[in-house]
Amino acid sequence: MKSPCIRQCGLNEFNFCEACGMTVRDLRTWGSADDQRKEEIISESRIRTSSVQAMRNKGVRDDE
Repeated sequence: MKSPCIRQCGLNEFNFCEACGMTVRDLRTWGSADDQRKEEIISESRIRTSSVQAMRNKGVRDDE
C-alpha cells in the first residue's frame, strides 16, 4: 500500500503535514502498520488535507 507522503513536508501548528496530512506518529508507524491501520492513516490524512484546503479556499491564510 502506498503512503500518502509526497515528500513535501511542512508540519503546521497542529503537528500534521499540510502536504500529505500525516501526523508525526503516522509517519513513524507507517512502515510497521498493518493494512487496516494504513487505511485508517490514509483516510485521516485525507480529512486533514481537505480541511486545510477548505480553509485556504475561504481565504484563511496559513500564518493566521
